[in-house]
Amino acid sequence: MSELTGFYAYPSQPNEIGQCIEKAVDEYNRSQSDVHVNTWVQLDIIGHFISTEVLNGIDEADFLIADITKLNFNVTYEIGYAIGKSKRVLLTKNKSIENQELMADKVGIFDTLGYREYQNSQELKSFILEASKKAPLEISSRVNRQAPVYLLETPYKTDWSGRIVSRIKKSGYIFRNFDPNEQPRLSAYDAINQVSSSYGIVVPLLSKTSSGHAIHNMRAAFIAGLSEGMGKAFRILQNGDEPVPLDYRDFVNVTYHPDDVNDHIADFASDVARAFQEKAEEKKLPERSFLKKLNLGSSSAENEMRDLNAYYLETDQYLKALRGEAHLVIGRKGSGKSAIFLQIRDIERDRNRSKNIVLDLKPDGYKLIKFKERILKFLEEGTYLHTITAFWEYVLLLEICYKILEKDKKRHIHDHLLYDGYRALANLYNVDDYDSDGDFSERMSQLMEKVYSEYESIHSGKEKVSLSSSDLTQLLYKHDVKALRKELLSYMEHKGTLWLLFDNIDNGWPTSGLEHNDLLIIRALIDATRKIQRVFGKKELDIKTAVFLRNDVYELLVKETADRGKEASVLLDWTDPDLLRELVRLRIIANGLDEDTEFVEAWLKIIVSHYKGEESSQYFIDRSLMRPRFLLNLINHCKSFAINLNHEIISESDIEKGLSAYASDLLRDIGYELRDIAPESENVLYSFIGCNSEMNESDVLDLIAEGSKPGEVTKKIFQLSRKNRDRFIFRPVNLTLGQN
Repeated sequence: MSELTGFYAYPSQPNEIGQCIEKAVDEYNRSQSDVHVNTWVQLDIIGHFISTEVLNGIDEADFLIADITKLNFNVTYEIGYAIGKSKRVLLTKNKSIENQELMADKVGIFDTLGYREYQNSQELKSFILEASKKAPLEISSRVNRQAPVYLLETPYKTDWSGRIVSRIKKSGYIFRNFDPNEQPRLSAYDAINQVSSSYGIVVPLLSKTSSGHAIHNMRAAFIAGLSEGMGKAFRILQNGDEPVPLDYRDFVNVTYHPDDVNDHIADFASDVARAFQEKAEEKKLPERSFLKKLNLGSSSAENEMRDLNAYYLETDQYLKALRGEAHLVIGRKGSGKSAIFLQIRDIERDRNRSKNIVLDLKPDGYKLIKFKERILKFLEEGTYLHTITAFWEYVLLLEICYKILEKDKKRHIHDHLLYDGYRALANLYNVDDYDSDGDFSERMSQLMEKVYSEYESIHSGKEKVSLSSSDLTQLLYKHDVKALRKELLSYMEHKGTLWLLFDNIDNGWPTSGLEHNDLLIIRALIDATRKIQRVFGKKELDIKTAVFLRNDVYELLVKETADRGKEASVLLDWTDPDLLRELVRLRIIANGLDEDTEFVEAWLKIIVSHYKGEESSQYFIDRSLMRPRFLLNLINHCKSFAINLNHEIISESDIEKGLSAYASDLLRDIGYELRDIAPESENVLYSFIGCNSEMNESDVLDLIAEGSKPGEVTKKIFQLSRKNRDRFIFRPVNLTLGQN
């Protein structure tokens, strides 16, 4: 039997950790001859970049051991690279070192990969042999041709990150993403699957001055390492000269100007196109358990847009929205609003491709905030609402025109009914000072910048301004809106249904919470869509609209604008546990089971029947806040631990570990939701640690007061939670404490 070789990666700075590792490796190598382990210190690195030699060392080794006591970019990249190369991997962590820097549990990834803790070189020596016996993680070779690109989103949506998204869209590739605002934790299992199923991966790096840079860049390093290890087309982008370590500078594309992003993504798109043309060899994997082959889809609808139709549960709320009976679709975060958005979009596009016009619009909230701060706050309230409504109407008319010009670019040449109208629309749309390049978000941003420049030149220095209709026309419109509206009405007589779908309008607001003027921006959008619906409806044109809102935002909107009952709406409220079971059943049977398979039979193929004496599906549902996203997240957390530990089904120990990771994410998620509405309440849930599961109102108020400012703030937080207090406060806290 030939000698096995291993490689031990750890941060290169000499310290107590490095000394302990070198001593353990040296003693281990001298104690036996069957397995030999090297470290970066033992490499011939003179005149070479350490990173190149380390990656070569991993290539030549049978397994990798990596220390994550103090995370850094290099080691995290190397862990991802080794997994991508199908190497056996063992992670170690020195529990005698107090880590005041970035903790692995904040990054995610490492909790589902698992690691062994040691105190000294003797303990570590005994762990090394385990690495040679570990089985490498199985990596699927199935590639997603419909959504071939994977993007690691940044925590904050800046102009730079927005340009990256825009250029990927412009390249024509549908992309999947990890958005830390939607999913607090990136699991190793999800990252590996997403990278392995992609043709191309885009990874932006944040500078040290950016909030959240440390956690983001560790995730970026892992995904980039996976991408290189698997031989994928990938781009690491950073804005400016730091933070990437010198060792890895050859892997990074630096941008100094937005146009640099355009060039790098253009090169990336070409690499993805070449990857499409290459015949991918399907790796022959040994027969795997049903659990390992199981794909439950993503808990984020945007990442499963091409697979969602195979297992989508058609609820009554969805069917009402599809028929156009609901102007507003309202639900909590994770209740399935985006899934309805995507289903309606795809079904209506496919129903009559030549005639239907479907606008799926997702404005960036932070850009609306900039608009508010730079212009709208200087307007009197009556003018404010009038101005933003007029702006939204203008934006919607331009987007309808843009979609028509894009959709009928070739068709109008061969259709005499469309030709004259198309040319008229093109002439009206393509004015000299309007750049239609980029995606919807960029086009809207350009309009805002033009409005701001115009406003500054006319009203600079004035605190409160009241604008007449003619003032508004001069300020807002760069096109002949009256003529544009007339031509659109005429052109749509030859088309089918026009759908206006708006999602994410309530995302991206500042952590200071929603203010009165923020709600007026949302109110104005609803008014603008309703106005366009009326105008087009007078011509007997088929137009349907749907705006998707979180229910807490909607309730504030109703309170602020006194419009209760005026809008037709549907509420996504999952109150029936059997409905959630059916949602899970459809996803399980989509993996090759007979469509008539009952829930219990399908469920027991992946998980134990009971946990701590309770039926396991009900146990999971009770801890999901009755939201599909949270239920899928919990199942996937437990599934990740089971697969990494080579279990055939999810065991009780996997549930315990998965529940712990899920609880941390859930607490963070609920804190974000509270913060969006009342910034004083973000950390109030921590006040309930150790409390009883049942409490009276006065006790609850006392605890809230401990975690926030007393008085009106306490009452406001209590009012936010009392409608759903069983779900909204106590269960997440009990989860965190392990009092399940």
